Amino acid sequence: MGKRGPRPEPTILKIAKGNPGKRRLNKSEPKPPSDDIQPPDWVTGKSLEKWQEVVPKLVGMGVMTNADIDTIARYCTMYEQYVKYLDQVRRGLDVLVIRDDAGKVKYMQSTPAATMMTKLAASMLRIEQEFGLTPSARTGIVAKPPQDASDLDAILYG
Repeated sequence: MGKRGPRPEPTILKIAKGNPGKRRLNKSEPKPPSDDIQPPDWVTGKSLEKWQEVVPKLVGMGVMTNADIDTIARYCTMYEQYVKYLDQVRRGLDVLVIRDDAGKVKYMQSTPAATMMTKLAASMLRIEQEFGLTPSARTGIVAKPPQDASDLDAILYG
């Protein structure tokens, strides 16, 4: 069983929001480097195209680090699969019609492609929310121009 309550928010986001809860900030929060953000070798094709689209945005927002590479790589791979299933659904492969012996429709059900597309969309949305890629994830965050690392450390850790 996981921890109860809402997920802890990264210190940088608390600061960007003005620390609305006025709680003490974590001065020992890990700060992964952002110096070698390259896609893993297994990110190819449409996944690589998505990587090249989303990573510059995340770096520009200041939320992408070396520690996030595998998460974003999985996101990009999910995107590639989502597009594959979306193509099948658009071609009419979203509903499976089951008929009886007389040819009458007994029932209809979602195809595996439609089901997988829905599951992938939900998983992708969770990652997008974690990285601030949805409008609601960005509400309350005040973006400030990038600062020198030493200035940022002084703000974060006194």
